[in-house]
Amino acid sequence: MPPAAEARWTSVIVVRHAEKLDDSRDPGLNSAGLERASALAGVLKHAGLDAVYASQYQRTRLTAMPTAAQVGLTVRTEVIDGDIDTWARAFAVELGRRHPGESALVVGHSNTVPALVSALCRCQVEPLSEADYDRLFIVNRAGGDDPVLIVARYGVE
Repeated sequence: MPPAAEARWTSVIVVRHAEKLDDSRDPGLNSAGLERASALAGVLKHAGLDAVYASQYQRTRLTAMPTAAQVGLTVRTEVIDGDIDTWARAFAVELGRRHPGESALVVGHSNTVPALVSALCRCQVEPLSEADYDRLFIVNRAGGDDPVLIVARYGVE
């Protein structure tokens, strides 16, 4: 494929927020969560990020902040509202429109991460349990004809 076509492809890294303090509506991160957020920053230090997104909730912003600060970016808020699948499809398109040829990190939730990754890769993604905090989904060529999904783990188990 010619370089001009490759330039429009977007790479999106999607993770769930790190471990939270409690089950209240908008908790912060516990000590394990703060360690995981720091580990995420270490893993993505050289990822060439152009944007960092988090939902409107504190736990996603706190997970994203060390990575954003490390690369000199601010965390952009993406409000998740309404039907998750509808939101995911729309946001996947919006990411490609806003960041052609760039890389973005998105920090979401156990219910939004699989939906967004599925929309980006046009593939089936297994649900996350309430105990799954270590998954790192990388979708290369998001918006292209043949997206590639890489699933990895990060942080301390």
